[in-house]
Amino acid sequence: MTYSNINTLFEALQQTTIRNRLFAHINDKKITYGQLQEEMEKLWSIFQKNGLRKGDKVILSTNDDYYTTLFFLAFLRYGIITVFIDPNVPPKRSIAIIEKTGANVFVMDEELFVTRLIDANSTAFYLKIQAATQKKGKLFDRLLKNKKETPAADELVFPAIMGTTIADSHAIDTIEDEDVAYILFTSGTTSDPRGVMISHSNLFAHLHTLKKVYALNENDHLLNILMLYHADGIIQGPLLTAFNQATWIRPFRFDLSNIGDLFNSIYKYRITHFITVPTVLSFMNKFHEGYEDSFQTENFEFIISVASKLELKLWQDFEQKFQTQVVNVYGLTETVAGSLFCGINALPRKVGTVGVPVDCEAKIIKENGEIALANETGVLWLKGAHIFKGYLDNQIDTEAVLVNGWLNTGDIAIKDEDGFFYITGREKNTINTGGINIYPEQVTEMINTHPKIAESICLGLPDENFQEKLVSVIVIRPDEQLEKNDLIDFLRPLLEQSQMPKNFYFFDNLPKGLSGKIKVNAVKELIESTHNTSTQSGTAISNMIIIEAAAEAFGMDKNQIKMSDNSHSLEGWDSMAHLVFITILEDRLKVRFSTAEMMNMNTLTSVEQIINEKLKAVKI
Repeated sequence: MTYSNINTLFEALQQTTIRNRLFAHINDKKITYGQLQEEMEKLWSIFQKNGLRKGDKVILSTNDDYYTTLFFLAFLRYGIITVFIDPNVPPKRSIAIIEKTGANVFVMDEELFVTRLIDANSTAFYLKIQAATQKKGKLFDRLLKNKKETPAADELVFPAIMGTTIADSHAIDTIEDEDVAYILFTSGTTSDPRGVMISHSNLFAHLHTLKKVYALNENDHLLNILMLYHADGIIQGPLLTAFNQATWIRPFRFDLSNIGDLFNSIYKYRITHFITVPTVLSFMNKFHEGYEDSFQTENFEFIISVASKLELKLWQDFEQKFQTQVVNVYGLTETVAGSLFCGINALPRKVGTVGVPVDCEAKIIKENGEIALANETGVLWLKGAHIFKGYLDNQIDTEAVLVNGWLNTGDIAIKDEDGFFYITGREKNTINTGGINIYPEQVTEMINTHPKIAESICLGLPDENFQEKLVSVIVIRPDEQLEKNDLIDFLRPLLEQSQMPKNFYFFDNLPKGLSGKIKVNAVKELIESTHNTSTQSGTAISNMIIIEAAAEAFGMDKNQIKMSDNSHSLEGWDSMAHLVFITILEDRLKVRFSTAEMMNMNTLTSVEQIINEKLKAVKI
């Protein structure tokens, strides 16, 4: 069955046969469709009691994956507009987004009310999420100075409030097609963030497309462990699952220690579709020993690669190694999730391409404004029912990308003689690292707030596993000195971990054109001239090589790192950074680490020991 809107979808989910079906397995929690509906109805009672109505904008920001899902689906059902703000977004940008939306309703983790300077007494409505399983980041610990505050007696605290609330399923407003469903902030500076508005008609048009191209039904189990504050996580996870009355599997977030569990989950949870990003596929391909048959189950259909470019070699290697099909999807936040698809069931397939448009039109426009012929390069434009309404309160930027219903994607592409599209570059200034879009102007803006910096520019350099890595090139003011570690300490409260540059380069000045604009290609040449790589061999490795690799991977100054450090003592050492660390060591030392070795490399001394044993074995 297909659904025309959110009203008909949730009417269908009320059926007794569906209510007993498993909706999601999130961490160690299992939720049926009936439980989901009951909790949504309780939320509706809370919303009504506190004056929350259709069309209100609500800031949603929590580290709890189930709560993110529950509130988003409830807001959709009742016509309330979800404004997503990743709980890990730095306070300054979060505050700017809140001011941009004008939202006066908040559903957030309790500590975020402090870091984002929210006065609960001045809000129209709020819920403070207080969960025993919730993990506080180091940033919050520092800002709160580890002080725990007891909620006031009259505060609305979730989930405790659910225990005293009676479910109410009455008096639900009808949702119109052009009503805004949610807003996701992507590009734009911190001072002027840019919010993508997706309407209910955009959303449901694309859900129909995804259902069709993936051939989904109620028996499917979708494995999606992507971040829920990005479109491919929240849309192609819980929402796509509910749309198909299927089951969403999210037993953990991606972490270095569970790469084996990720393989095992295909059989354990009877997965039919695995939705992921090329970076995860790259590391699964790298650390695969003993797991080559993981996808050879009676249930598994195919892998869906989203969010960033799937390189031809990785695509070919993965399919050959694991004897499974990888489907490539191209889309933007402005297109809900996808637009072009390659390799799905009966659709045309050409490995190395982003495929063909489905339920939309695509064209390539050359610099002279003409439509490109086969194999001619230009900018990719898209048109369809899933194209977003526009940017929130930003008519200038909206009109710059939306022309007569056509969306300028900003991506450079070609279409071959068979009609397959290839993405060859980007017109817009975006860096995609591991499936996460980073807007370098946001990072540059924060770096330039340092009083000792005259100017800077952030740009992307090629990276084998993450596609690109962010680096910063800086000019310090005359008569000033700035240590790299001091700059990093300055930036940590201002940037997300993914936004922290992997390298900092300091020059006396930056090359500029006649207009005064920094010449990016000339800056890249400057960076290249500073590189003096060498390969270390022998039975013992210099500690400095390990420290330098750690500094690059964890976004730190090497003078801050000691060989006695471990994954707990170094702030930047998270799971993805660990994979970067290992990759850097493999590249520089020309070695390969096994999965077992990789998982045991949680201290710098253990790294040194494993490397020395490996180099010694090579010499023998």
